[in-house]
Amino acid sequence: MGLKRKAFWVGAATLMGLGVWWMAASKDGEILNPLDGWRREEAKKWGDRKVIGFLPPWFLGKIRDYCDEVSHLVFLGVEVDGEGNLVWETNGKKIGSEEYQKVKERIKKCGGKNIAGFKLFEDDKLDELFGGEGNLANLKKQIAAVVEEGRFDGVNIDFEYQSDPTKIVNQGFIDWLAGLKRDGLGEVEVDVFVNTINKSSKENLDKLLAAVDSVVVMAYDFHRPGVDFAGAVAPIGAEKGKRSIGEMVGRINELGLDKRKIVLAFPLYGYEWKTVGEELGAKIVRGWYQTASYRRVGEIIEGKAGEYVDLKLNWDDLSMSPWLSYQEDGQVYQIYYEDVKSIGAKMDLAKTAEVGGVGFWALGYEGKGGEVWKVVEERWGGFAN
Repeated sequence: MGLKRKAFWVGAATLMGLGVWWMAASKDGEILNPLDGWRREEAKKWGDRKVIGFLPPWFLGKIRDYCDEVSHLVFLGVEVDGEGNLVWETNGKKIGSEEYQKVKERIKKCGGKNIAGFKLFEDDKLDELFGGEGNLANLKKQIAAVVEEGRFDGVNIDFEYQSDPTKIVNQGFIDWLAGLKRDGLGEVEVDVFVNTINKSSKENLDKLLAAVDSVVVMAYDFHRPGVDFAGAVAPIGAEKGKRSIGEMVGRINELGLDKRKIVLAFPLYGYEWKTVGEELGAKIVRGWYQTASYRRVGEIIEGKAGEYVDLKLNWDDLSMSPWLSYQEDGQVYQIYYEDVKSIGAKMDLAKTAEVGGVGFWALGYEGKGGEVWKVVEERWGGFAN
């Protein structure tokens, strides 16, 4: 069976449980396409769909003036230590900077919500945080002070176990999240890996969803530094035995989870690798890679980033993702990235899946052009109150 034909049938089987996919651009034959220039007052009529934008502190001063593009802007963020203390290092301190206050005020004036983000990605410190008496209570007290002083509309909690993504779905953490909501800290969001959904029990996922306003699934980094073969960062479909966003959405449907509380977060970046060949999914040459933002790839394609030998633009029908290859000093390079077509496909998937929102990591990667947000508005349609 030819590669393309094989890919088609594998993709069809993978996505069988999702219903008729590509009718997602419309519902009952009516295309959802708000007029350009509408402001949030009119957009609210489209329902309660969320558009969450994650703002890393290091992009302050390099971003466009966001307004209608996002319904929720997350400042991510402030580090947490194992004892439940907030770590006010360089990036975290920017939550009080003049640059961020301008961004925050603009979002507020446009009717959006400002969310304070808190993160911890080290397994030993997470174990300490969850295992130590009083650590979570200490953390809640400090987070509450940030929310009150900064007049935030809610919190985003991004705690990531690197060894086992299901460890985050523990009863102590779930109870703590419910306490944040109960104590009036506004909207409560929690970020999880795709494999947290794929590998956790229905019982634990139901408890997590019940405790918060939104579970943000980080639907990216399927291929990332450390893998052996290049590939799409956020594939909608994949060959049998390989992970994909479509597989994860299928599990959400299979378990009957509360989809209106689920947000699918997508990347505005890709990865660039040295590879041993030009074919799709080529083996990676170890020792070199770099992040390729939406903006950088655009500059390469437009010839603004220098001359590239034998530049070839490609599209993978299975992952619904673009990729390119070029040569430099006799070495082959491949970039797997996102463009308006792949982002549009992800918006269609999110709409078909009837999840409560979409998100983007990270604001600033897309540059100051507005083409990404135009696609989101046209294909997703509407914002949350």
